[in-house]
Amino acid sequence: MRLITRKSDVRIRLEECILAYDRDGLIACCDTVYKTLLLHKVKFPLLEFCGTQLYDTLLEIDQIPFCDQIQALKTEGGNVILGIMLQKRLEHHYDQSIQRATQYIADADIWYVCDIIGERVWGVSLLQTPEKTISVIEKKTHHESNWVIRSLGAGIHYAIKKGLPKEHVKTLFDLLLTCANTNDKEIRQGIGWAAKTTAKFHPDIIRFRESELNNTQDVAAWFRKKVEIGLQRHQYAKRN
Repeated sequence: MRLITRKSDVRIRLEECILAYDRDGLIACCDTVYKTLLLHKVKFPLLEFCGTQLYDTLLEIDQIPFCDQIQALKTEGGNVILGIMLQKRLEHHYDQSIQRATQYIADADIWYVCDIIGERVWGVSLLQTPEKTISVIEKKTHHESNWVIRSLGAGIHYAIKKGLPKEHVKTLFDLLLTCANTNDKEIRQGIGWAAKTTAKFHPDIIRFRESELNNTQDVAAWFRKKVEIGLQRHQYAKRN
C-alpha cells in the first residue's frame, strides 16, 4: 500500500481509470479505480478530486452503477468517491441520491462509512436545499439503521461548520433533541457530534433550550456533556 499525497500522482492514476472506461467500459473502470487508487492510502481531498473528475467523465447512465460497484468493494476511500458522485447528482437527481446514500450507509459495517458519506451528502444537501433536506432528516431520525441516524449527525455537523443559517440550525437542534436519550453507541457518536458543534457555533441556541436540556427524563447525560464541551470550545475560541 502506497501513501499518495500529490495531485500529480493521482492525475496519472486517474488517467488510467478514464482510459479503461473509454476503451473497455464501466467494469474495467471500476477495476482500475480499485487497483490504482482504492488499494492505496490516498488523502481525502485527492479522492474528492477523483470523484469530481469521474462524475464529469462517466455517462449519466453509468454513474449510479459505478457507485454501486465501488460501494460493494468496501474500501474507506471508495466512500469518499461515491459520496462526491452522489453530492454532484443532488441538483438533478435529488431523490435517487438520497436513496442511494441511505442504502450505502445502512449497509455499513464500520463507523467511517456514516461519517464520510454523511458529511458529503447530508451536509452539502443541507447547505444547498436546507428546508427540503431538513424534512428528509426528520424522517430519517426514525430509521431502523443506527448507522443512518449516526450519519445525520455527521452531516449536520458539517453544515453548521460551513455556515448553515442559524434559523435552520435551530430546527435541526430540535431534531437532535429527539435523539438525546438513546443508549445506542453509534447514534450517540453522530448526534453528540452535531450537538457539540451547535453549541460551539451557536451558544445562544443552547441558552434558549435550557429547560429541555435539563429534563433528565428526555435528555441523557451524554448529550448534555457534548453540549457542555461545545460551549467550552466556544469560550476558548473567543479568547483566541
